[in-house]
Amino acid sequence: MEILLPIAGVKVNIFVILSLGIFVGFLSGLLGIGGGIILNPALIKLGIPPIVTVGTSISQMVGATVSGFLAHLKLKNIDIKLGIYMVIAGFIGGGIGVYLTKVLEDAGMFREVLLSLYSFYLGFTGLTMLIDVIKGKREKKGSKLLKLLENLPFKVSFESGTISVFIPIGIGFIAGFLAAVMGVGGGFVIIPALIYLAGFPVHKAVGMSLFQMIFVTSFLTYFHATINFGVDIVLSLLLMFGSSFGAVFGAAFGQKIKKEYTKFILAVIVTSVALLSMYQLFFEKGNEKKVDTMVLLDNPIAKFAYENPSLYAILTIFVSIVFGTIISILTHRLKVLVEIKLERLRR
Repeated sequence: MEILLPIAGVKVNIFVILSLGIFVGFLSGLLGIGGGIILNPALIKLGIPPIVTVGTSISQMVGATVSGFLAHLKLKNIDIKLGIYMVIAGFIGGGIGVYLTKVLEDAGMFREVLLSLYSFYLGFTGLTMLIDVIKGKREKKGSKLLKLLENLPFKVSFESGTISVFIPIGIGFIAGFLAAVMGVGGGFVIIPALIYLAGFPVHKAVGMSLFQMIFVTSFLTYFHATINFGVDIVLSLLLMFGSSFGAVFGAAFGQKIKKEYTKFILAVIVTSVALLSMYQLFFEKGNEKKVDTMVLLDNPIAKFAYENPSLYAILTIFVSIVFGTIISILTHRLKVLVEIKLERLRR
């Protein structure tokens, strides 16, 4: 069953997109990672224009982070004062990233730059993790770096301690920039940075990541939709639906697997995605389907998006939040049922 993605201008099999969302959601729940690093190269492989892949990936994060953000806010795992610094820095970094993608897209270079980033970043990360797993190496804090950070000026007192204001600003800026350019969640930057550079416990680092990203992804969704016309609401909702349900089963299955195994699985997957991106970069140039603007304007959603970009962006954010909240309620109930079923099987 094929449907037309109104902004991407590409016909896709709805079951393929849903299956991809479920698979990526399962891996996210199993391994505790953001799905964008796996999802985006796969979408480009399916022929989705890279600029739409990035913008849509960001928009579906808006809804996906709502339930987690509210839960951590209720648990008081969020330092609001620190979060404000990170959010403002994320706006600046993300804004620069959006305009950079616009420049690269107009120059016809965005696809190559994006796939290069995926190839080298994921390749380096995957190989490093594989080596660590094989050697049984444990992560250590860099003492020299920590001493350098401790001596930074402009220290400010936060709920979590006194640190230089440059730390949250730097973390927020980088996370926002990479989210805008690569379409990935800031968790893979924010969480380890707060843990190792600012001494945050894991649960508070996760809460701060969600706090920063719910505002930054909303901001980036607006600008990607208005500047790059790169947010496809139909694709976003399909991916959000599939990944939300997949994450439930991934999280349940992950409880049965040792951490050493999950780290190895993550390393293999990340390395494989890097190789896929590299293959696309060098052997499938121009593989994405060209968008015919005249055909798009025959579609009411696309016509509305092009004629009213600001309103379309705001509605997309609103729909993502509402849909994400509804899905999170349903998946929470499903998660409870799955956990009860697993508990019965253990007995």
